[in-house]
Amino acid sequence: MRFLFTPVDGASVVVFRIGFGLVMVWLGIDYLVAGRAYELYVKPDFHFTYYGFDWVQPFSLNGMKLFFVAMSVLGLFVAGGLLYRATTPSLALLFTYFLLLDRTNYQNHYYLLMLLGWLMVFIPAHRLWSIDSILWPSLRSESIAAWSVWLLRFHVGLPYFFGGVAKLNHDWFAGAPLRQMLASRSDLPFIGPWLTLESVVQVFIWGGALFDLLVVPLLIWKRTRSLAYLICLAFHLINSMVFDSIHVFPWFMIVATTIFFSPDWPRPSLDRLLKIVRGLRGNPEISAESALNEVPVSRLEMGVRPAEATLNQAHSAEDPCPWMFRRRFAAMGFAGLCCLFHLAWPLVHFLEEGDTSWTERGHHFSWRMMLRGKTSGFRYLVTDPQTGLSWNPDVRKWITPDQEIRFVRDPEMILHLAHFISEDYLKLTGREFEVRALVLTSLNGRKPQLLIDPTVDLSKEPRGYYQRSWIRPLTEPLRKDPWMIPPSQWERLIDVKEVGRK
Repeated sequence: MRFLFTPVDGASVVVFRIGFGLVMVWLGIDYLVAGRAYELYVKPDFHFTYYGFDWVQPFSLNGMKLFFVAMSVLGLFVAGGLLYRATTPSLALLFTYFLLLDRTNYQNHYYLLMLLGWLMVFIPAHRLWSIDSILWPSLRSESIAAWSVWLLRFHVGLPYFFGGVAKLNHDWFAGAPLRQMLASRSDLPFIGPWLTLESVVQVFIWGGALFDLLVVPLLIWKRTRSLAYLICLAFHLINSMVFDSIHVFPWFMIVATTIFFSPDWPRPSLDRLLKIVRGLRGNPEISAESALNEVPVSRLEMGVRPAEATLNQAHSAEDPCPWMFRRRFAAMGFAGLCCLFHLAWPLVHFLEEGDTSWTERGHHFSWRMMLRGKTSGFRYLVTDPQTGLSWNPDVRKWITPDQEIRFVRDPEMILHLAHFISEDYLKLTGREFEVRALVLTSLNGRKPQLLIDPTVDLSKEPRGYYQRSWIRPLTEPLRKDPWMIPPSQWERLIDVKEVGRK
């Protein structure tokens, strides 16, 4: 365990801190400018909250605007290392609230940012190159414990490795849904026509799986690190051009992946910058190193000079006293349990019955990316048990079209909305109504089939972590030519048993 507390240069963690904070600034501004604050959180009357977190609800429009402004400001504070110990938990709390607001807005990179946000609370990334270290010189330190670097590497490596594990399935290697995704982007300038070539599709299939599985060990091994990062850079730049739905993820990962380099990697770049500055000031003969050696000791403590002296002093320090050792042991034990959880949870879906891309059980928080293309046609049926009358409610009076596209692929969210519909009619009439749903779903270009049993009264089915016997098993085989008929025509082309009417 001692090696985890070995002092290492804190420069790479500082770069990570700056990148993380600026991404938060970007996200907050983007949600305001693009109008997502209103479209996603104010316009809908109903939100698909996570089970157990129904109490997490959005603010008013002005409140949500203020929320995203606060997120951007806190991100700027974290990037600059200002009031770091107060701003990091505040930012982590705000982003957790943001993630829990609506399941239809779930993104794997949002989950990653939330995990990293809470991790930054415990990492003293403000001791070097920060406003805090200027305001409070006693905080200044050029070194940081090695566990900080390794925990960041672990979390950045999670979406890579488990993204690769999730791709080890029949549909992925058959090119579904990737072939359809690439074909939909054939209108892109320059590269668009290439995306429909089968050879290019195969490169994406095999290259994507191998990259995700191998990039972390290649980044850890010093001999292959530079090459691995260049491949990583190309991978994320291509993804940013081809898959516009992944938003800020590729840009953040380009910065975050630098944490795999040597902890002191930013210093040579700083040296070159100082040489340029000196040259502009008319002192080109003075090197960055000599310039650094001439500054006062008080300036060296701010983290400009290489960290050898600080590290040597730390190495020569006496072993921690017993109470310090116990505290370290407890902290590393807790961190170890968290790491074990993050290694186990992405594999839980293997214990679930059925294809996860179909049932959605175990899909969230498991780094399952680009694995399913789901199109659904649906309608709810509300029945008054007293009169026997039934009708199809218009769900768009409660949810937005964006929510509609996403919720209907997940049986758990279909159940959630059914409960809301039942409760809404109960408030209006004081009587209970039955709610069923006819949902036809096409997975990765398959012929549509029933996703759930249309005869089950969903208002009586409990939410939570239960087995769902009413989810129909996936029986349709993968097609060579994907199903292209629009959902509006499915019911007359597919033989399904209509929802029973009382």
